[in-house]
Amino acid sequence: MHIPSFNELQKLSDKLNQKSYVHWLEDDLFAVTWWVLLLATVIPYFIWWRLVDKKRLLEITIFGLFSAISASFLDLIGTTLGLWGYPDKLIPVLPPLLPADLVVIPICSMFIYQYSKSWFSYIWRYVILSFILSYIIEVSFEQFDMYTKLKWWTHTYSFLGLCLYGISLRFFINFVLRNRHS
Repeated sequence: MHIPSFNELQKLSDKLNQKSYVHWLEDDLFAVTWWVLLLATVIPYFIWWRLVDKKRLLEITIFGLFSAISASFLDLIGTTLGLWGYPDKLIPVLPPLLPADLVVIPICSMFIYQYSKSWFSYIWRYVILSFILSYIIEVSFEQFDMYTKLKWWTHTYSFLGLCLYGISLRFFINFVLRNRHS
């Protein structure tokens, strides 16, 4: 069995990147789905800025940054392992689901965090968000070929993963806030 060298892998990666760019240029750019991704990237930040509690801006922004980093990391693991994929990209050199990982999920998470005074209200709101993202948005994205389940068997995995993700976010920020003066 031939084990490919780094140079061989790099040449394959270059070919893949070239083909991916051509696909983006000919299939993605300015298609209806591309516009959906663009609007989903821009509009939520305007809404967030108008509604964010400016007195808690640093705390909420740190929460959102942790959310964005975590979502991107988990999405990268899922796509690298071939669990799911995204046929359409907003920008060819960036991760495919930039609007979800860096915009929609973090901004929704920040709103839930901002408006939830108790764990109970936070969890219920996050369960509702997880349901909407898993069973409505994800299913809609599948219908429009913007998301493809490969080895990811069911939307229930997404739902449960998002619920766990949301709880982990709040645990993390609570830990950081409790220990910031230690």
